[in-house]
Amino acid sequence: MSTRIFTPSNQITLLRLIFVPIFAILVLDRHYRAALAVLTAAALSDMLDGAVARLLKQESPLGVALDPIADKILMTTGYITLALRGALPWWLTVLVLSRDVVIITTALVISLVVGYRPFHPSLLGKASTVAQITTLFAGVCRSAHVPYINAVLVGFFIYVTAALTMASAIHYVFVLRQRFGTSEAENSAGS
Repeated sequence: MSTRIFTPSNQITLLRLIFVPIFAILVLDRHYRAALAVLTAAALSDMLDGAVARLLKQESPLGVALDPIADKILMTTGYITLALRGALPWWLTVLVLSRDVVIITTALVISLVVGYRPFHPSLLGKASTVAQITTLFAGVCRSAHVPYINAVLVGFFIYVTAALTMASAIHYVFVLRQRFGTSEAENSAGS
């Protein structure tokens, strides 16, 4: 991994962070077509930063940490602003954000207690993230009056996202419990 901080891929990730307040302002001001353009640019930058890092062989610890943080900030901002404008329901926003808070908090506590252990997303977690992003796009598209994106389709995405979010949260709790339990058993055996 490269030790350079401002690699091209990290600059692309930082650009995604700059998109966040622009997106929020556009949604709050009900400029949904422009918000959709910014959200699309942010999604493209998310795909581009990793590809650039691999292509230029400039993966960095900062990039590895910054990329998911930028994703979560954008997702959180998107759900909150769309809920404020009534494009997505508050209950879904609370569910999506609560899942992330519980997972991050639990992983942090376990890391502090038993030491750092790599934690990679599961297939269910990735499916939940894809559903959350799709629902975010669907909410903006419906508000921007994109053809064929209607209330029924957005409602479908909302319930699929809710189901996958709950399922992945339960799954992660079991995975974290198993890891913590394994670590605790190892510590007891070593004593």
